[in-house]
Amino acid sequence: MGRKFNASLHRIITLVCILFCSSMLFFQFSFSFQDIGLEFQKILQKAQKAALAPMPDDVLPIQKAMFNKLETTMSEEQILLGKILYFDPRLSRNKNLSCNSCHNVSLQGSSLLKDSRGVYPPSLYNMLFNDVAYLDGSISAQDRADKNNTIFQAKNIIARSVLKALVAENEMNSDMSDVILSIKNSQEYMAYFKRAYGSKVNVTSNIIAQAIAAFIMTLNTQSRYDDFIAGNIKAMSIKEARGLEVFIDKGCVACHTGVNLGGTLQPFGVMKDYKFAKNNALVMREDKMLKTPSLRNVALKSFYFHDGGFTSLADAIREMGSIQLGIRLSSTEISQIMDFLETLNGKVDSISLPILPKM
Repeated sequence: MGRKFNASLHRIITLVCILFCSSMLFFQFSFSFQDIGLEFQKILQKAQKAALAPMPDDVLPIQKAMFNKLETTMSEEQILLGKILYFDPRLSRNKNLSCNSCHNVSLQGSSLLKDSRGVYPPSLYNMLFNDVAYLDGSISAQDRADKNNTIFQAKNIIARSVLKALVAENEMNSDMSDVILSIKNSQEYMAYFKRAYGSKVNVTSNIIAQAIAAFIMTLNTQSRYDDFIAGNIKAMSIKEARGLEVFIDKGCVACHTGVNLGGTLQPFGVMKDYKFAKNNALVMREDKMLKTPSLRNVALKSFYFHDGGFTSLADAIREMGSIQLGIRLSSTEISQIMDFLETLNGKVDSISLPILPKM
């Protein structure tokens, strides 16, 4: 009888211990989960306070507002025409260089070839959200008057950049009067222009540049980062979110801010000169201001900086900490920032090559 009682008591005590331990583990897990949730919220609030903003789900109102309402409306016909013009090498003087030659949509809107200055063409992806174009910021959304003497609204840096690229000697070097005449003499090309801009369309350099700009403005890459900044804390892992916090705390957001985490004119080589500054032919402005590249899709690139001086993202981050912030980032901090940068990877829909009209 006594042995049976002791055995029963032992089973009861064992059961109580199991229930107690399970309860402790449950409460520990609950509080741990709650703590992580609070940490996510703290990092999100810190990002929003640092003026980091998500890419809007609907960018059409932004696109339309950057054009003259009576001309470019971002219709499917205009975007298709812009795509055809983007891939057409006959717009260049030598007839073998298209926009896609230097800004290949298969290579994140960039190129693996440097220009005559030893500079890689910047990506055209997400250009819609940049404040300036060209390394020296010579085209800016803040311009009061259009420097290219066009009818574009001042803030449409994309159309103005296209117009500059079409005629620049070191780019497409086009004779626009010849290009326009060739288009007007082509029934196939004019059919596309009429569908896009009406039967009475007057083909001009401005219309050509606006159509190409309309196509470029569709090359936008939303990412998990945008979901997180918009309030969805599940869009990032805690590891990635902590990387974002390091990115903010170390001061990277001083230059890489806004929707594009870049795209503005900022000083380059603040604390000391870029490691390879003397090895390339880039002519710096006297105030040492350069266009800050967007960090979107940066983890997908194979080289970094305007001259491709670094092929390792970790080395590029280390160099930025040194020359811009005057700090030596630890290997752990660099790894954390890299974790965050992975969340900026996005993609565009597949782009088929157009059949070019007879000219």
